[in-house]
Amino acid sequence: MSIPVQALGVSPALLVLLDYDGTLIGLRGRPELARLSTWRRRLLDELGRTAVLAIVTGRGLGEIQELVGIPSLAYIGNHGLEIAHGNRTWVHPGATERRGDLASVLRRIRTRTADLAGVIVEDKGLTAGIHYRLLDRPRVGRLKGIVHEELERRGAALKAAYGKKVIEIRPNLDWGKGRGVLEFMGWLGPAEGRSLIYIGDDRTDEDAFRVLAGVGTTVRVGTAKDSSAEFRLRGVGQVWALLRALTALRCP
Repeated sequence: MSIPVQALGVSPALLVLLDYDGTLIGLRGRPELARLSTWRRRLLDELGRTAVLAIVTGRGLGEIQELVGIPSLAYIGNHGLEIAHGNRTWVHPGATERRGDLASVLRRIRTRTADLAGVIVEDKGLTAGIHYRLLDRPRVGRLKGIVHEELERRGAALKAAYGKKVIEIRPNLDWGKGRGVLEFMGWLGPAEGRSLIYIGDDRTDEDAFRVLAGVGTTVRVGTAKDSSAEFRLRGVGQVWALLRALTALRCP
């Protein structure tokens, strides 16, 4: 069964929700290198004029807004903990309360991993990413041990989650991309007559796939065997082919 591009493309009201890393752009050794080309940015801008287009990411809000560089889009950052659309911005209050705990943990992790070449500690304000794509494989176990030891020192304030070659440190809240998407959808008003498509490539997107089951079209990018998504795409190139098709239908 193929993704219903034709139906989505001609829908009077369409919400397009897109993960960033691994979905709109291939994974890079360093997070700051993941930048869109000019034509890809232009395509998102064009599609965003006829549909509500939101970037849903683990990156911090300010960072993803700078990377994408299209003010008219919506941005759901830090795994749903902060949202911006137009003149409206929202931050989960529970995440704000745990900023001190996060800063303390990151200081200790930086100190304890100073001799682990290839570890990148990314402070995203409300969450953090401990990247180990450049770390020698035999040393990954030591890194994971350090991270979990430091989280245990903070009690129940923070938790860890795993992505692709990254350990995500987040506030210990019952919140993720799915809840963030639902919060944002509430901003848009009644959903009657609106079509929706969510595309993501990572474990963190599974939360959104489950929440949106039966509500819209969900698409997992990549070769992961287990997914709650309804459809599959092989990689970033197929994502852009789908977005081009949607844009052509909506902007003839």
